[in-house]
Amino acid sequence: MSRAHTLKIEHIPFHADPILAAIDAHSEAWAVFQVAPEAAVSQRHAELCAATARLLATPCATRFGELALLRHLRWHLEHDEVLDTAMQAQAADLAASLNLDFPPCSPPRRPLAPLLRLLARAGEIAACLALIAGGAVLTGFATLL
Repeated sequence: MSRAHTLKIEHIPFHADPILAAIDAHSEAWAVFQVAPEAAVSQRHAELCAATARLLATPCATRFGELALLRHLRWHLEHDEVLDTAMQAQAADLAASLNLDFPPCSPPRRPLAPLLRLLARAGEIAACLALIAGGAVLTGFATLL
């Protein structure tokens, strides 16, 4: 049984959810790892791995905790390019248990995406210009009557 399907205790205040402390500890370990000097990288990486293991093992006690964990995991999966399958599975479980209709992480962007956005924008501009020109023509005809 995954952690996302465990019973949630909703009568405790959201700030007392143990997952929030685990998220803070993981964020701190990640930040320390990012600025670690070359000599301490292996030790900081071990600390980050331990914090990640604690994060994934800590239960969420509230729905708010689940949402906070999902947000935290999505950020790391998307921005930090983490390829940890346990994180991906946890994010997918959380998204499913929260009945969210978006994937646990965004699909990878394709090189064609900027061109498609430009074409869509050009289409919007052409439609706006057609409406303006059509309005001007109709206004001109209305003044002749």
